[in-house]
Amino acid sequence: MSTARLDQWLLDAALNIPINGLPNRARYRLLRGIRHLRLFVSDPLVNFPLGAYNFRLPLSHELPFYRRKFPHYASNLGKVSFHARCKYPDLTMIDVGANIGDSVAIVHSYSDHPVLCLEGEPRFFRLLKENTRNLPAVEIEQTFIGAPGDHVGSVDVRLGNAQVRLGPTPGQTSICTLSEVLARHPRFASVKLLKIDAEGFDCRIIAAETKLLTASKPILFFEYYPRCSELVGQEAFPVFATLSSLGYSTILIYQNLGSYFMSLALDQVEALQDLHQFIADQGGFCDVVAFHNEDLEIAIKVRAAEYVGHALNKTTSNRNVP
Repeated sequence: MSTARLDQWLLDAALNIPINGLPNRARYRLLRGIRHLRLFVSDPLVNFPLGAYNFRLPLSHELPFYRRKFPHYASNLGKVSFHARCKYPDLTMIDVGANIGDSVAIVHSYSDHPVLCLEGEPRFFRLLKENTRNLPAVEIEQTFIGAPGDHVGSVDVRLGNAQVRLGPTPGQTSICTLSEVLARHPRFASVKLLKIDAEGFDCRIIAAETKLLTASKPILFFEYYPRCSELVGQEAFPVFATLSSLGYSTILIYQNLGSYFMSLALDQVEALQDLHQFIADQGGFCDVVAFHNEDLEIAIKVRAAEYVGHALNKTTSNRNVP
């Protein structure tokens, strides 16, 4: 058996083994341990089915294990895109931090609108290009996104994420502002759904793009990660005041693996402070979906859909209880 087939078997076996019962859990931990040892030698590419698509990704990538434990992982972005498309038939979307293209694949299972994918890490970008080649209406560009004057000092890649550290002078790795990218991709200048997953740069990008947000008023789907924001020199909490000043009124909050948590109005400052302090104290993060006041009805529909989905899941779980 070739090394490539062994690597694929290792992933498939770990994903398919049941985890109920002590013997199965022991086998699962053994397979995860073997995978960990394999990664000391190299990080080979393997295949993973994502919806209707077959994806290539590094063996080190945690996406397959997230999807195994949480089958609806990241489907919240797809749900938001569906309701946004219902209001905006000509919807366009930008995916900042597109990684290997998993988000756009999930979104395309809900809505087939045009998507601009931006990814700066070279290996992830090559896989993004390969994984999206058969997806309709997808444009890609290799670049990190930051604020004016940002320079990449280093890039730390682990567990399927690329963490950028800023440096004092320009390097060989590309980083630019979102507005600069849009000058090269005018089709997306009036973007109505902007997803940002940039390992701490999310709030920095939002603060730098107030002109774009004022003009297009896109639904914002971003990662709120106070600790990582501090690492790139950006306080996270002021992002809520910034959005409020631009006419955004409501946010939906999701746990980091995609489960709906709560909604807040951006004038509920004390509640936002409580949320921030809780997440910061835990050293964790959450997904935030921010809606301009003109799109308040979309926020209401997405929230209602989450409650319907929760009720259906609960009913299904109760039926499975002996």
